[in-house]
Amino acid sequence: MFKILKIIPLFLITVSSYAQQSNTFKGTVLDSSTQELIPFATVIAYNNTKLINGVSTDNYGEFILNTRQPISHLEITFIGYKNEIIKIEDIVDSNFITVKLKTSLEELDAVVINTEQTTSKLKLDRKIINIGRDLQQAGATALEAFDQITEIQTDLGTGSLTLRGSQNVRLLVNGKPSSLSPTELLAQIPSSTILRVELITSPSAKNQADGLSGIINVILKKNTLKGLNSNLNAGFGTKRYNYGLDGNYNFSFLNFRWNLSQSGREMDSKQQISQIYNNGNTRDFFAPHDFSGLVRKIDTGLDLFIDDQNELSIGFDYTDDAHSFYNDTFYTNVIGRDDFIYTRNSSHHHKTTNINANYRTQFKKENHFLEIDYQFSKNNNLLPAIDFEEGVLLFEEKRTNNNKLNALALDYSFPVTENILIETGASWNKRLLESSNVVRTVNEPETLAVFNYEEILLGIYGLTNIKTGKLTWQLGLRYENLTSNSINNSNSETTDLKFSNFFPSLHASYTINDANTFNLGFSRRVSRPNFRNINPFQSRNQYFEWVANPALKPEFSYNFETNYQYHGNKLTASLALFYRHRKDVIERLQSIDSNGVLMITFDNIGKKHSYGIETSTTYKLTDFWNSQLSANYYHTNVNQDVPLTWNELYSSNLIFKNTFKINRSLGIDISYRHNFKTQNAFNFIEPRSRIDLAARLNLLENRLSISLRIVDLLDNNLMHRTTATQNVIQHEVWRFQSQTFGYLFSMNYKLFQNKQKLRNRKNRNYNYGGTTD
Repeated sequence: MFKILKIIPLFLITVSSYAQQSNTFKGTVLDSSTQELIPFATVIAYNNTKLINGVSTDNYGEFILNTRQPISHLEITFIGYKNEIIKIEDIVDSNFITVKLKTSLEELDAVVINTEQTTSKLKLDRKIINIGRDLQQAGATALEAFDQITEIQTDLGTGSLTLRGSQNVRLLVNGKPSSLSPTELLAQIPSSTILRVELITSPSAKNQADGLSGIINVILKKNTLKGLNSNLNAGFGTKRYNYGLDGNYNFSFLNFRWNLSQSGREMDSKQQISQIYNNGNTRDFFAPHDFSGLVRKIDTGLDLFIDDQNELSIGFDYTDDAHSFYNDTFYTNVIGRDDFIYTRNSSHHHKTTNINANYRTQFKKENHFLEIDYQFSKNNNLLPAIDFEEGVLLFEEKRTNNNKLNALALDYSFPVTENILIETGASWNKRLLESSNVVRTVNEPETLAVFNYEEILLGIYGLTNIKTGKLTWQLGLRYENLTSNSINNSNSETTDLKFSNFFPSLHASYTINDANTFNLGFSRRVSRPNFRNINPFQSRNQYFEWVANPALKPEFSYNFETNYQYHGNKLTASLALFYRHRKDVIERLQSIDSNGVLMITFDNIGKKHSYGIETSTTYKLTDFWNSQLSANYYHTNVNQDVPLTWNELYSSNLIFKNTFKINRSLGIDISYRHNFKTQNAFNFIEPRSRIDLAARLNLLENRLSISLRIVDLLDNNLMHRTTATQNVIQHEVWRFQSQTFGYLFSMNYKLFQNKQKLRNRKNRNYNYGGTTD
């Protein structure tokens, strides 16, 4: 035993000495001309001609290489690029190696490598979710793709979007807002066109200051591969179909891109409601919510590569979205009258045009550039409706919302030293809204009401990025001045609002070691009264009605966040914690009138203290099996000045995803999602869960991809919600067709594909505000 005790210290000393000889090299691989990250590049360590070790970059172009043997140089390779050799004596910091590969002069076919599973990464002020070729996204819409992201919740009944338990969130597509409701906008976007989703939960001063819980920015793919490239896609499933053609032709100095698509869908999302009033009255009704929609989209653009330093891009996209709703609502158990049928026929027709011009000049120094961006958006929304009771006309209206936006932005980035970067910029946005409402009722003359709204926002920001060893700091300050005015000609009510505020931000990132990163963030945010709160002509039907409140005050929040990420060879794990303090909270209040109509308005209610935790773990169990578990919990305490049904709010959910690579051609995904009980201010939703299956088969040397998805395999993902107001208790059961049992078969065929040459274009955060529908 004594001999063993003598050997143990010797063994520990030997192991420690051996471990100290280990060398670690950590870095990023980029395209030298576009600065785009290059995933799956090969990094090999040599000692003269002897191969010592090798790794590949991950989805973000990053690599970690460990070796205990002496090496002379690193060689980095990727198809379509020239090999790059870095001598060990030329490496200044082995933890921060930047490799820039130059494209090869030889014309080679592009090698496009896509992940089969959605991946995410925590950055300084945001979480980046790369949709990749997730099997659960094949043929789906962005709305369905969001079901695979635990931090996001969508309410198809009200068209609302929730981030981290709060509906005060901005939804942007390529940095642009929309006049559509979040669910209508996301239902227009095929998930195959999404490059990534940015959850900017701790926005820096560079971002506009509204959106208290953060910003959801959907970044769409841009076709910029060299030569002629084209893809044909199509799909059909439960009461739906879609087809489209996308591609580009890149002449090196000029790139022309296009994306054409059409999709149709029908739904019958059945809803059952039972109401019990405080006076003992009751009322039940059943609504089938028959829906029929058709979306046509065209997205084109020109990218002009003037020279190595100057680029000009012009884009045009147009969407024609028409859908109709037909509801025969069957009322029963109504006190004091017989059963009856209430019919509403309504339709929405949204026409959206966007024109964008972007100019960028890159100076000789890396990260030294000037960018100018102009955006024009026009939304025309026609929203007629007609109501009948037992076939007798009751009510007819024709609402219109016409929206125009002009946005100009300038950004300048200047590296003072190798470790200090200054960013500054300014933006100017002007929005014009005209809403009109023509109403005709039985035995009453036709009436016309018009609401006009104008809003101008000026923003100026400055950011300082400082890097000291393993620590990176970002300090920012933003100034915004907003003026708005409106007039409602039906009652001569006017508003004249002016707000001028400063918004600081602070972010820090610390690289603990090769695999561990820690981030910390603070930001001040605002929610100002806008046209959605003030416009009296909002969506309405026999179930709910919006009521405008022009007397709202701004709401401010102070957001604190910290997150941690571990990235190993087989295991990737992350943890995020946040606290949010809000005052003069703008809350969506609910009440049910004597006719059973849910009345919705906004008002300042007091203060909220919110906190939450988010965690995600991905583990590569075998070469063919990846497993991912993501979960969260959000809690809010309300100190209210107006009556709420509940003042403790909470929500949580998890996703357990397993991806199997059966062989080189076939992949399978089994995903389980569980939403725990959700408690809101006026209602709660019972727990619900679902299992989704997906499979993809690649044929013809990966030129043809065939996918099959089955949503809610066990057909039990019904939403049970209970609403409690001062005078009514309401129980409802909704069967949303897109979230209950259904199938979707889709295919994608690569007609042409050539060598990759990408353009580095910054994603612009164009505008602010809510929606008109």
